[in-house]
This record gives sequence, C-alpha cells and structure tokens, in this order.
Amino acid sequence: MTDDYAAAAEFYDLMATPYVAAVEPVLSRLLSEVDTIAGPVTDIGAGTGLSTVLVAEALPDARIVAVEPAAAMRAVLLSRLAARRDLRERITVLPSGFLGTPLPQQCAAVVALGVIGHFDTATRPRVWAAIAAALAAGGDAVVEVQRPGGVEASPERRYTTARAGDLRYEGWSRADPVDAESLIWRMTYRTYRGEDLMQEVHTEHHVWPADADRLTAEARTAGLRRVDLDEATGLLRFTR
Repeated sequence: MTDDYAAAAEFYDLMATPYVAAVEPVLSRLLSEVDTIAGPVTDIGAGTGLSTVLVAEALPDARIVAVEPAAAMRAVLLSRLAARRDLRERITVLPSGFLGTPLPQQCAAVVALGVIGHFDTATRPRVWAAIAAALAAGGDAVVEVQRPGGVEASPERRYTTARAGDLRYEGWSRADPVDAESLIWRMTYRTYRGEDLMQEVHTEHHVWPADADRLTAEARTAGLRRVDLDEATGLLRFTR
C-alpha cells in the first residue's frame, strides 16, 4: 500500500476534488453527534489529509490522530498542516500502517475513507477488532464502501479532469478481477498542455471490495452496530 501511492500523490488532490465535494456534507452529518470530550478522533489512511481536514472542520474542538503509512502522501499532509497553524496544533500524524500503530484509547470516533478494501478478507477481522477496541463506549466509526463493492471488471474510463494554470489533468481508471475476492485498480494520470501529452503516470492498487451488507456483518462480529448509511457516497456509520 505504501509504494502504490508514491506516484499518485502528485495528482491525488486534483483528482479528488469532485469526491471531496460529495463527501463533505455527508461526513459532517455523520460526525455531528460525536462527543469530542470523550477522546480524540482517529483518521485511518489519512492520505494527503483531505479527509483529516474534513474531520477537523466538522469537529472544530476535536484532537485528531491521522494514520498514514505512505511517505509521499504524508508529505502532502504535513505540508497542508504547515500552512494551517490552527490544524497543526491539534492533529498528530503517525507514519505507520494502521495495524502496526498503537492507537489512542477511548477515541470519540474513527474515520476510514477509501481504506477498508486495502485489507484482504483474512485481515479485515483484525481491522474491525482494532477499530472497536479504540472506540470509547458509544463512539462512532465512519467507514466507506469502496466502489464497486464487489469483484467485477470495469473498463477503462476517464473519471475526472482538472486544470491548474495552463495544464489539463486527466484521471483514468480500470478494474481487472484477480480472483473471487479481489481485483486490481489500474490508474493512469495524464498531463496535457493543449493537446500535447506532457506526462503519463501509471499506478496499481490491489483491493478486496465488499458491499455495505458484508461490511456490516463483519463489523457486527467486532461489536459494532450500523446506525446509518448514505447510499450516494457509500459512507456507513457504526456505533460501539
């Protein structure tokens, strides 16, 4: 997972703009009842900090622990915090993978956007158990169902475009099944000046997709109860 994002970090925020716009109001609603006095909020797989900032803005009194193993993504996250003293004073960035990180105890909430599918089916019970163990009684976990939610081929498509200065950026994706449980997402990022291709970067991510019902069943075995689902974004809220 760490190396997979080394090439993607350059383009990640530009490509994620439509996603963030869709997720922001939903995440804010799902976190609206979090009691920040109970403890910190942990953001698993914080990436470049887009989700971390959404949490910080939804919960302006919360202390936040951002867990991110990929150095390239973490560099963007720390640069984001360097420009925001208000965030830098209350966000701690841990440079390691989730299961290898001692998490704060009694977390008011745990957030995992674009993360759960990176853990294979044999490992996910440990992930759910760690989330449940980190939460204070009554604490919430917000977890995203990563599209497509099951193992199915997806032909290559351009999923977003963006501009910065004189350049145009395109993000392309394709999903190829590996077996009954997993697939490879193949991402291509292209940079154009006018119609001239200046740069093309390819990355691959091995993921184990699961739909809302499967994630709900997995969470239940760890003592987490689903209390909300936003169909449009795939965000699930569980409570301990």
